[in-house]
Amino acid sequence: MNNAFLIVTAYSISLLFLSVSFARLNLLTEHTFLRSSPIDALRGLLATSVVCHHFVVTYHWKVSGVWERPQSAILNNMGVVPVSLFFMITGFLFFGKIYQKNPQWNLLLRSRIQRVMPLYIFVVLMVFVISLMKTGFVFDADTKGLIKGLVSWGLFVGSSFNGSPDSVHMTSGAHWTLRYEWLFYLSLPAVAAIFNRRWYGKYLALSVTVMIVAIPGIYLGLVVPKLALLFFIGFIPAIININFPAFSSFAKSRTASVVVLAFIASGMFIDQGYSIFQMLLLGIPFIMIALGNTIFGVLESKGLKTLGEVSYSIYLIHGLILYMLFSVFNVFSFEKGSALQYIASLPIVLALVSAVSVLTFSAIEKPFIFVRDKKLTALP
Repeated sequence: MNNAFLIVTAYSISLLFLSVSFARLNLLTEHTFLRSSPIDALRGLLATSVVCHHFVVTYHWKVSGVWERPQSAILNNMGVVPVSLFFMITGFLFFGKIYQKNPQWNLLLRSRIQRVMPLYIFVVLMVFVISLMKTGFVFDADTKGLIKGLVSWGLFVGSSFNGSPDSVHMTSGAHWTLRYEWLFYLSLPAVAAIFNRRWYGKYLALSVTVMIVAIPGIYLGLVVPKLALLFFIGFIPAIININFPAFSSFAKSRTASVVVLAFIASGMFIDQGYSIFQMLLLGIPFIMIALGNTIFGVLESKGLKTLGEVSYSIYLIHGLILYMLFSVFNVFSFEKGSALQYIASLPIVLALVSAVSVLTFSAIEKPFIFVRDKKLTALP
């Protein structure tokens, strides 16, 4: 499938519909709604773009039997560019929490566990159940094999459950990014020690230990060191905010919006995803957005902000939805149906993923997000 124009068009129309629909939902806290950061809305764009990317990958997988990146640079970058920007967002937000501050490391770590792990555990449980279903509920894995599988998923690598070869694809492979997110979280005491010139005792020792333990992952292909650059790029707007606040006025200008669009568009046409050049190219528009650029007001949309609120659910559960639709319920015949007919189902898929994400956000994410702050309330 290389109908890039049609897919991007279908995605754009779907996104407009979702933005209008989500603007009516009562999901945003007052704090989020009043916050001026365009990053909240950017998350909604990024997460839905990843869904579109894996929608295309799923088609190739079902037709050819091979899970591989799309041949089209644009369709491939609908996955690569969002992940790159997500990593930059993480770098920006968490570097801002430690730069020239006295971090409470135990609270920071606990907040990350509460924010990231409940939904991930739910998703892994669903992968396990669906894998059992695909293997006829005949449990043929020994205890050692089951433990090995759980450890693999615990390390955000993923593996087969109960002999099902599809287990890893049930998340569309999205879990791999959490491996880098956690490596970054655990490296923060070392980062803070360097930038703040302070000693953080046992937390620094833990941070250094984790980085040393991660070294074998480089040789096993589980850790790609150059991806750390994406988190480092996120540091830049946090440093600018504190040391060069006057630059923010330019970052919010209409001229900067043109720059943002031009550089993001250029990044979408780069064939080699996650290249150093692409990372640096995308870093420029990200810095502008992190400093307040709304891309001509687009990132002020309440609908996109609401999508951003459930973006983690969208990102993590969309693989389950795609797999259930096209590999369990077989709602589309890949032997008889055409690529155009498949593309026509994209708006329905995006709407379904978004709707289910509202449920998982409300039932799984939200209780853990607000467990430490009872003052956060939804907008009336």
